Amino acid sequence: MKQERLFRGLFLVNFAITLGFGITDAFFSTYLFSLGGRGMLLALPLLLYSLSKIIFSPLMGACSDRFGAKTMVMLSLTLYLLVSLSYFFSSSLVLITVLRLVQGLGCAMFKPVMLSLVGAASRNDGRAGSMGTFDVSFYGALGLGPVLGGVVKDAWGFGGIFATLVLLCLFALGVAQQCIRGSEGAITPSDAGRCRAPLSELLTAARYGVMRGLLVFIFGRGCGISLLGAFLPIMLSTKLGLNGTQTGLVLASMTLVITCLLRPVGRLSDRVCRESLVVIGGTTVSLLYFLIPVAQGFCQVLVLGGGIGLFSVLSLPASTALLLEQGERYGTGLAVGVFNAALNLGLVAGPLLGAWFHYNFGLTSVFYAAGALGLAAVGLFSASMGLPLPLLLSPRSEPGR
Repeated sequence: MKQERLFRGLFLVNFAITLGFGITDAFFSTYLFSLGGRGMLLALPLLLYSLSKIIFSPLMGACSDRFGAKTMVMLSLTLYLLVSLSYFFSSSLVLITVLRLVQGLGCAMFKPVMLSLVGAASRNDGRAGSMGTFDVSFYGALGLGPVLGGVVKDAWGFGGIFATLVLLCLFALGVAQQCIRGSEGAITPSDAGRCRAPLSELLTAARYGVMRGLLVFIFGRGCGISLLGAFLPIMLSTKLGLNGTQTGLVLASMTLVITCLLRPVGRLSDRVCRESLVVIGGTTVSLLYFLIPVAQGFCQVLVLGGGIGLFSVLSLPASTALLLEQGERYGTGLAVGVFNAALNLGLVAGPLLGAWFHYNFGLTSVFYAAGALGLAAVGLFSASMGLPLPLLLSPRSEPGR
């Protein structure tokens, strides 16, 4: 019962934080523009946020293992609250740039500790199912954020957006205090990912085997996500002539499908070979990228969007469960921190790579490049795992394999 209470509390905390910053991030560039941000002053806060997540994720993950996930989650939520209050009372572009850097530090701290606690509150033979259920809090809030943010902005302006962020951070901090206070006995310090290995050992492991496969795969996935987010709206509006509502529906279809299927796919990942789900999902998504430039009309791209969401979700709980298994060896916080650094590096590299292809070879080449990159990442994942075809087709013979 204590584990269930902890899980429900963490679900609410993750939903509130993702919703709050999802509302803010959807209009953050517009807010900077309204304050006079142009050129570097417009790009620098966005860039520093991404860079801080890449740089600080491994360090904050290691801190989680050393000082305990319970302590670090409260510290990260306090940091989030201070940042949100500062956004509400500040209109200086320089200060906002610094706050964006601190927000990235908070995110680098928050992600590893949440997965550490969720993994500790889950059974080994049901870990993927728990992660699939937990990820609903992220994708559900991610889809709701821009919609709710638009309503708040129209009604109360940017002040209303930042006030909403403050309230959601306060709510998350209060829930975290209650659920962590009532979780004594539900997890032990070792369950929460106390330090097992130094960063140097994990980085060495990242050159071989399972950890390398996971990092390569998530880097490719991050590139694909950011490429799609940056260039698909351009393709839909310029080539297919879709209006704003139709474009929004195509983009929302991916998140909606992922959110609806996370829980059942998570349960499936506890019963079949997790590596096979990663390979099947990653391969199919990459092939669907190749079809985007040849799609004709709203209905076809809507089906493609749903298909990308359907096969993307196959790899999500499975890859996270594989990552938590590595965390049992190296420390959950550290493993998740390095994993998130690779993901964020892909999110930054994707648009840069897409811009180069767009400039040199045209818009359609961006999607072919995304598909080729995804297939390469899946191929390297399979090679790192040493997966023969019979293993990919087999059910899971033992928990946590």
